[in-house]
Amino acid sequence: MNKGMNVLGFCAGLLLALADQADAFGAEDCKITMAPVVEIDLPSRYRDGDKSRSEIDEELDAAVDQALEPIDGFVRALAEAANRTGREKGAENAASCIFDGLADWAFANALLKPVSLNGRLALSSRIAGMAAAYNRARKVSAPDFRSERAILDWFARLADGQIAFFDNNAPPMAATNNHRAWAGLAATQVGIATGSTSLIDWGAETNRLMICSANDDGSLPQEMKRRDKALHYQLHAVAPIIMTASLLQPLKSDSFDLCNGKLDAIVSFTVTALDRPEVVAERSGATQTFATKKEKLRAFQIAWLEPYLANRSNKDAEALAAAYRPLSNSSLGGNLTAIYHQATP
Repeated sequence: MNKGMNVLGFCAGLLLALADQADAFGAEDCKITMAPVVEIDLPSRYRDGDKSRSEIDEELDAAVDQALEPIDGFVRALAEAANRTGREKGAENAASCIFDGLADWAFANALLKPVSLNGRLALSSRIAGMAAAYNRARKVSAPDFRSERAILDWFARLADGQIAFFDNNAPPMAATNNHRAWAGLAATQVGIATGSTSLIDWGAETNRLMICSANDDGSLPQEMKRRDKALHYQLHAVAPIIMTASLLQPLKSDSFDLCNGKLDAIVSFTVTALDRPEVVAERSGATQTFATKKEKLRAFQIAWLEPYLANRSNKDAEALAAAYRPLSNSSLGGNLTAIYHQATP
């Protein structure tokens, strides 16, 4: 046997072993150390008197982002740890990191104190992200009994609060737009975590409402009211709709086929609009931020393409996804390319 080949083989094996070791998630890699946030009191991002909810007040917008950052930082850290649960090395450590972080917030009754209207509207996507991280970690290991009980009870209380709000107190526009879609995803993720059929059913009914209310061309009527940000909010609504459909598919086989396949029309309209924003301008009556260059498409905004393409074939959607991969969104569960996309050999 060639000694040179032996040396090369040994070196290659050593490099792979070192890379695998470096990639392992250790206890010291756990970055979920954010102090629990108990109360959410947010101003509106929009200028007073703006019925379209599209005219951003820059000072208020910055204040909202600042107030949400401790929560968003927590959700991002959870997603980053969740991404490591799919690795061979350190997956259980990553899961434990998630469980410990969630338990800290659960025992502190985080996010359960009086919540303002705008805080309530912002909460659903954060609940969805936290529950998604838990569900990914749960595939690897389980928290201790006391922590698990606290986390699941906390999740249920958060989801129940959102359902009560959207069923009874949400403003008419929010009750049927992207905010409702995110609440549906939150209920579905928590329902999967807790085994609650009622939460899953509420999420499924919300998705039915959102999908079936779409215009025939796939535009979402409530988002088309948002003037120059109509496409921005169409994207924001499609994300939880697709994710919910994907989660429900093993439980409700029609989740992608509701209302004669309107979900496919929603996706086709959205993908087309990103290439030709004028199709949204025709609906909304305003040139879109993506056309005026006030906004540039970011990968997290189309992370939902991965669960969609795992269930459907769409050449334009695939081309868009390929141009931006890897696609990740912490509110949807982290790196969705790693979860759903099977690279072509």
